Amino acid sequence: MSDFISSEDLYLSVTPGGSFYSVQDDSDGFGREFIKRLLTVDETPVFNLAAAQALSGLNDETETLEFIQLLQDAGFIAGQKNTEVAPSGSLESLLPGLLQSLSSDGRAVLAEGQGLYLGSSGFPHEAAEELAALSASLTAIYKRHKDVLKGNLGYSQRAWGLIDAAGNSEIGFWPLYIGKDRFTLIIGGMPQLNQSAFTQLIWALERRYGSNSSITLKN
Repeated sequence: MSDFISSEDLYLSVTPGGSFYSVQDDSDGFGREFIKRLLTVDETPVFNLAAAQALSGLNDETETLEFIQLLQDAGFIAGQKNTEVAPSGSLESLLPGLLQSLSSDGRAVLAEGQGLYLGSSGFPHEAAEELAALSASLTAIYKRHKDVLKGNLGYSQRAWGLIDAAGNSEIGFWPLYIGKDRFTLIIGGMPQLNQSAFTQLIWALERRYGSNSSITLKN
């Protein structure tokens, strides 16, 4: 359980909701760079003013603390009683286990922008290849129609999905913007993104592909 960040005995961590917010769009957004920087560290830092200022780029104490308050109120960051360590090992070795956790039936694929898959769980190799290629086509469709979808219709989400007659997801495609790259998280069955495995996935991707340099913060 997370606590209110008001003292220096708690560790500053990113929630699954904050992880999703940080990568769902490639435009500037409130607190997005702060979260991305926090997802480059080796382990979650103890919350203090110095750490908050280093991550936010702010100098004024009041402004910094108000900024942290707003991020926590939004559910993007939280105070934890124990530190969390960044995923270790190669991305290729991490992906199957992380991806499996993100689907109700253990089926998921991570594809890169050109339509090649980087890792999968639960799908045969051929199916993973085809789904990754399909994700690139969906990206092209979105780019072609984003003025209507995002502008005229006001849809802020960029995910695509196949749903059954009851509205349940059979397979979904979620774009993830990391640095200058765009990835697609493809999930069969019901997505289960509100868990630490999703944060671990984004943490691993930010450390490998993110545009922010890793920040060293003393605990």
